[in-house]
Amino acid sequence: MQPPTHRPVILCVDDDSAQLSLRAAVLSRAGYEVLTATNAAAGLHFLTHNPVELVISDHVMRDVSGAVLLAEMKRIKPDLRVVLLSGLPDAPEGAEYADAFLTKGMSAPDFLDVIHGLLKGRAAGAGNPA
Repeated sequence: MQPPTHRPVILCVDDDSAQLSLRAAVLSRAGYEVLTATNAAAGLHFLTHNPVELVISDHVMRDVSGAVLLAEMKRIKPDLRVVLLSGLPDAPEGAEYADAFLTKGMSAPDFLDVIHGLLKGRAAGAGNPA
């Protein structure tokens, strides 16, 4: 019998439930434990009550921008890896708080490569891999 393997916990925040479900499904199939939140308040709650290792947040949301949310999450947990997602082609103001800025529409394998690299870099104590 093999010991259970560690499944990194990823928190996804997006006020578009269809996008959120799709992202969660891709990450779950890749072996990650995924928590989902449809607004910033729920995302902050999950962050403070779960062993979250990485956060992926949409930038344009109704309650607060993803950049503002990620800055607050980094304040709470400075070693947290965070990814800002946007449909915009260029990084928005505040994207400097993110360890990676990704545009929506990238392929699932490319998306997962970035996520894996961030988690591997964090585990190895590396600097910003993005």
